Amino acid sequence: MKQSAPKTLYLFALAFFLAPIAAHAQGATDRPTLFMYAAKFVCGKSDEKGIVAPGQYFTAINVHNPSIFKPAIYVKRFALALPEEQPGSISDLVRGVLKPDQAMGIDCPNIYKHTGNKPGQFIEGYALLYSLSELDVVSIYTAGHGEVETLHTERVPARKFVIGRQSALTRRLMEE
Repeated sequence: MKQSAPKTLYLFALAFFLAPIAAHAQGATDRPTLFMYAAKFVCGKSDEKGIVAPGQYFTAINVHNPSIFKPAIYVKRFALALPEEQPGSISDLVRGVLKPDQAMGIDCPNIYKHTGNKPGQFIEGYALLYSLSELDVVSIYTAGHGEVETLHTERVPARKFVIGRQSALTRRLMEE
């Protein structure tokens, strides 16, 4: 089956970012597992005409490397969701490393920076994280009119993709 150019380009970009850790994460004969996390985000001020209740919305996504021995290398990107069933833009991939037991936060200013949106503008979508190591990912949502009126936390489950040994992505991940 022929893949579209954007999908093929995406797989090669993902492989490029994860390639340096593939040999350490899996043995040469193992089939690597890619962990993917899709954390919902809602950021900015919604007005009376918005798709959500008027107010100010914030999201903080905490990411933790639960390993006490190995660093976790990840790539992240952001997919914006638009109203009326319109697909939104997808940001570039950004590579990062968490040392053993280290944690980081992804917040609205970070999301605005990577999506190219004006700070304070109402946006929603998904923060997408990919890693060859399992991560702890928890989203924290708050909203209000000047002060916090609601708060919700949610653990983001991992989707696991076993990558075949013969795929182009696997060959690229296994290169030195």
